[in-house]
Amino acid sequence: MSKPVLALLAYQAVSALGSTLPVRLETRSEINSRLANIHVSFDSRFRDVVTYTYGSCDDLRRHEAHHVIGQSADTKDLRLVWTLPENVRSHGCISAWDSQGFLVGRSKPQPIRRRNLKKRGPYSIQMTNENGIETLGPWFNGVELLESKNVYAVDVEAAKSKEVAIVGAGMAGLMTYLVLHQAGMKNVSIIEASQRLGGRVHTEYLSGGPFDYSYQEMGPMRFPETVEYLNQTYNITDHQLVFQLAGEMNRLNHHDSNFSIEFIPWIQSNSNGLYYRNGFKLDTGLPPTVSQNSQNRSSSSSSPMSPSREELSERLDAFLSNETFLAEIATNMYQAHRDWLGGMGGDTWSEFAYMVNYLNATLEDADAFGATDSSFWTDLYDTVYFSAATWKTIDGGLNRLPLSFHPMVDNVTTMDRKIERVQWHEDSERVNLQWKDSYTDRSYQNASYDYAVFALPFSIMKKFRMPSMPPLISSAIQNQPMTGACKVALEYETRFWEHYENPIFGGCSTSTDAPGIGSICYPSYCLNCTGPATILASYVWDDWATRWLSVSEEEHVQYVLDAMAEIHGQVANDQYTGRYNRRCWTLDEYEGGSWANPSIGQHQLYIPEYFKTYNNMIFVGEQTSYTHGWVSSALESGIRGGVQLLLELGLVDEAKATVEKWMARWIEI
Repeated sequence: MSKPVLALLAYQAVSALGSTLPVRLETRSEINSRLANIHVSFDSRFRDVVTYTYGSCDDLRRHEAHHVIGQSADTKDLRLVWTLPENVRSHGCISAWDSQGFLVGRSKPQPIRRRNLKKRGPYSIQMTNENGIETLGPWFNGVELLESKNVYAVDVEAAKSKEVAIVGAGMAGLMTYLVLHQAGMKNVSIIEASQRLGGRVHTEYLSGGPFDYSYQEMGPMRFPETVEYLNQTYNITDHQLVFQLAGEMNRLNHHDSNFSIEFIPWIQSNSNGLYYRNGFKLDTGLPPTVSQNSQNRSSSSSSPMSPSREELSERLDAFLSNETFLAEIATNMYQAHRDWLGGMGGDTWSEFAYMVNYLNATLEDADAFGATDSSFWTDLYDTVYFSAATWKTIDGGLNRLPLSFHPMVDNVTTMDRKIERVQWHEDSERVNLQWKDSYTDRSYQNASYDYAVFALPFSIMKKFRMPSMPPLISSAIQNQPMTGACKVALEYETRFWEHYENPIFGGCSTSTDAPGIGSICYPSYCLNCTGPATILASYVWDDWATRWLSVSEEEHVQYVLDAMAEIHGQVANDQYTGRYNRRCWTLDEYEGGSWANPSIGQHQLYIPEYFKTYNNMIFVGEQTSYTHGWVSSALESGIRGGVQLLLELGLVDEAKATVEKWMARWIEI
């Protein structure tokens, strides 16, 4: 008789045997890692302690099994967390044995596909004890977490009924809520210190509402979509999360126009942007355009680059323009991050140290190129993002992304509650949160939860009174730098810039040597529309964002207004409506900065800490991700935090489903 026939007969025999026993065992998702859930159900009259094993489907005695999975006295329907040993073989059976050692349950043969499945992305690292919880590129290993907690039998109802507080209603907090809500968690609430959703996603409407089209983005503005390398077009995959989330929210909201999210093209570069240096203007009364300046360098006064700087520029271009690696960042940023830290310069060289000690640049030349104490990793992923061939933004403003969550979260969100203290109650294993209704109050209000997910910037968390935690996570909260940024938006009666001889339709290409102005961006929406419109007249970060804090808002806005008139002419004074918005994020009491900017060594040192749960506390937010300053960074951290909590509770099927839904869809397998 052939082997396939024998296998079929054995499968039929096991199936028949299993159906007659009082304990029924099954897995409901593919076994492709070292974690799986086993679903167990019982005949109503069965009562006994049960030992669960994995081994041959022919085992007649418990001790013949390959390994013991666990033991439970619970005889209501439950789930087991199965931690698979490294040497486990495929097509064995899960068996259940009563206290006398008799067989009381057996599953169908279990196909195990671990070694021949190689995922590129957050799950591609071998899950080994030597690596522990691998976090510096591909995602963490929940096996170690579950083994250390000795979780075997899972009461799914109890797990999904845990009280969970998400502190912070920015995009990381909202994404965490969505993950947990869709996994079936029943008691998740959101606590927000301000009176709005979205955190640093902040659209300012200077006249009317979203579709009156006079607004500017005072936080994130755009999403890079595709990029071209090696004569191919690639999706920038980590930003696909934003588009996927928008589609999901539209579906959940039944495409209600009040909450819909629609994308339109964002114009990042425009050859008609103005190049204003040293006060030089053409006979038209305007500075030369970017295109004109590049065609005729003599039209503007620019100092030639020294030979040593030319050489440094060429060496940096060769280093920062490795298209094979840049394409890897575009297609799989997680793997690229791990490769970068694992041998391509990594987190051991700052920009300054790399230029001076490796490229042999002079201190003066390194300084001229703006070398910092940060890793080149930021330059690399920003090189990819800002080389995008296509960009998207949200019609009506990015505020519409958090707006779409209102129908889902309004009933579970408490606004205007600023958490100040956190305590861990060892006896009840609960996290206690404390706040004051007014800063003048002498006493604190309290609420306790089984778990707390902190989804707010460390620039705010460092002011919390926290329970004792290990040194590294405490250091991350206290010491990770936060970059400041200031934006000034000015409204004008018409889109006069769109009516130049060389019209400017969108783009952030206008530049000036006027100190403290930085980037200037024209609206990409509603091109050729009539009525008022708003320019992002100044966007600065780092040192200038700090300098402007010493100046009053009125003086800062007047300085920017004067600069716009100097660049664009008297029309910028004549058509100014008097409406503006100035936002310096360091002054924001709920954010304390714009985006995380880890110093050299901090990615390698701190990221592994974010994948650990400390006394039922989990930390998410863009500062815990691999990239910083982008909406996708916050979303990725929220997915990770949700999965982390699901694994903490032993809900492996839900964790795998979450990863498959949000991550594996667009990472190559």
